[in-house]
Amino acid sequence: MFPKNILYILFLLLIPCHIFGQDIREGKDLQKNVKPKKEITDHKHDHDDHVCDENCKHEHEEGEHTHVHDHEASQDYHLEIDTTQVKTFWRITERTGEIIPGNPDTLITDYFNRTKVEGKGVSVAYLGNLGLPAESRIYFEREDRSDFMFLDGYWPYLKKPGNFNFINTKVPYSNVSYQRAGGNTVREERIQAILAVNINSKLNLGADVDYLYSRGFYTSQQSRHLEWVFFGNYISDRHKVHAFFSPMDYVNGENGGIQNDNYITHPELMGNRNFQSREIPVRLDNTWNQIKGKRAYLNYHYNLGYERQTQEINEEGDTIKQFIPVSSIIYTGDYQDRTRRFYTKSPSTLNAFYDNRNYLNTSDYSNDSTAYWSFKNTLALSLREGFSEWAKFDLTAFLTNDTRKYSLQTVETKTSFENDSLINTKYIKYNSKGQNSTYVGGELAKRNGKILRYDAQGSFGVVGYNIGDFDISGHIETRIPVWGDTASINLNAKIKNLAPTFYENHFTSKYFKWDNDFSKVKKVYLGGNINIPHTKTKFGISVENVTNYIYFDKTGNPTQCGNNIQIIGASLEQNFKLGLLHWDNRLVYQVSSKDKIIPLPDFCAYSSLYLDFLVSKVLTVQIGGSVHYWTEYYSPTYEPATQQFRLQEETKVGNYPVVSGFVNCHLKQARFFLEYYNAGAKFISPPEYFSLPHYPLNPTVLRLGVSVEFIN
Repeated sequence: MFPKNILYILFLLLIPCHIFGQDIREGKDLQKNVKPKKEITDHKHDHDDHVCDENCKHEHEEGEHTHVHDHEASQDYHLEIDTTQVKTFWRITERTGEIIPGNPDTLITDYFNRTKVEGKGVSVAYLGNLGLPAESRIYFEREDRSDFMFLDGYWPYLKKPGNFNFINTKVPYSNVSYQRAGGNTVREERIQAILAVNINSKLNLGADVDYLYSRGFYTSQQSRHLEWVFFGNYISDRHKVHAFFSPMDYVNGENGGIQNDNYITHPELMGNRNFQSREIPVRLDNTWNQIKGKRAYLNYHYNLGYERQTQEINEEGDTIKQFIPVSSIIYTGDYQDRTRRFYTKSPSTLNAFYDNRNYLNTSDYSNDSTAYWSFKNTLALSLREGFSEWAKFDLTAFLTNDTRKYSLQTVETKTSFENDSLINTKYIKYNSKGQNSTYVGGELAKRNGKILRYDAQGSFGVVGYNIGDFDISGHIETRIPVWGDTASINLNAKIKNLAPTFYENHFTSKYFKWDNDFSKVKKVYLGGNINIPHTKTKFGISVENVTNYIYFDKTGNPTQCGNNIQIIGASLEQNFKLGLLHWDNRLVYQVSSKDKIIPLPDFCAYSSLYLDFLVSKVLTVQIGGSVHYWTEYYSPTYEPATQQFRLQEETKVGNYPVVSGFVNCHLKQARFFLEYYNAGAKFISPPEYFSLPHYPLNPTVLRLGVSVEFIN
């Protein structure tokens, strides 16, 4: 049963926030007599951007909905926090806290798809159950391996300061979303809620909770996530502060995949034509991975500048003065700690799965664990764009120190269970190793303007473990007339020279142990895209050359390829509309010069065909079907003991369309959906709906979800 205490907490928090809002609506500490801006309620979701641009237009023509991409509209990149609006959302860059446009997910189009792991990109490989690790099949959607690689697979769920929406709201604001699928024994559920209130026109405080609990459609595949975010922001002319604190606890079962794929594809060969998913034997049971930790982030800007007379007059008849920032002194502190544990109550099965390896010389029971913490401090000076006619760009210089510490188990570790409970940790012994690195860097950016914008960043390791590292990137955006409309062109370039992470070089556990001395990884990337709103077309090309690429081989150990590897990709987004009928498409073609090291499906696609119409002029309805597809390839498989995706050449996955039917609805401040997920399994034979080798997707199931905004 879904834990009721989470719901109780949400209601207890929501009630005082909205009661407090009664005082705010009476005018305390807030501007009066201001008309709120009309809210944007729908636009096509741009998966390539980390933030949704607020310039997507939603037009109503004779009762029909016309969805138009206009990501390149005239809004400047610098987002001014407008306290006259009911609510404003934005995001920040993690290193220096620059404000960039942001939008919460309040869209109806593709809402059902974004609540799934598959909806986090064009094509995503994962273990089949909500809450389990995932990896994008699109090479250019993948991030570099992080300092704590065990958490990388949870990228669809993890909240960070850079992907979180900060809020300024005149009245208490909350959003509650809930989704579920399946019956009691296999049910997956997720509830997300955010509550925010402004103490006054400058200070906002809020809390965000994300609770996910999924029993899993297959044995020993359960997942449970609990993640909080407590956030705040203070925005004034002189001072700008962003605070972010996020404790998290992720637990997921490990089953190693099903024992025989024929239970899915050819059940008649297994003696039964009507297997329930829970009846299919799996390779592991009573085995779990758990990651716990927290992140504390603080960014502070002190703006130096002057006041300038304007042409506006306030209610008292005095001329209003505008503060013009000239430069900023910036500090960012970023602390995070993580612990990871891999344990089992079925040691004989797990030991046999890993050929009875025992690098720790422990008892039969497994209790692998490791820990990590990092503290980054950044000091920056910035010359602000636009304070005078000659100041055409931002110019920022920064200095960053990053202190990291890692703990690995030693061979003296013992493992014990007491009273059949969780692992007894008092016998675990660790070796601790530290790293310290100092970087210098800068940024040059022109973020305002309708014709040309650009930015370039660079950081260089000058002291410590990462000495000699560099990470340089640049972006140019311009516009050209095309077929009577304005098209935007974006060009991107990156060059990196990065030292291997600690865990790529060193790791000790019961089933895996390595000590490497890898060389620095070199990457050179060029890419660009053109966006034509009039034809609803976006086309992009990307090329990357990688030298000394680090990957996990067929044995599950990290290996480095000293040769050059080239990856080329082309993407196309093309949406069509004919009356009420909409057909949205996202296509990707990619090729790897060494597909035995970086295996990729040649072609991936997501397509959605639906009718979009109004009922009684208030209820928006979208009804149709969607399909995810990728060509067959030797997909990497998942290694439970390291939580990494490793190579394999025994089983191909793909060439199977995952077809679903859906109904999306929007009524005032509420969205809801019904989806008949994986409906194709009922009529496509054989039903080869595997996301990874031996990891099938959920069988055909009815999914539902609802999301409601409260603004009062």
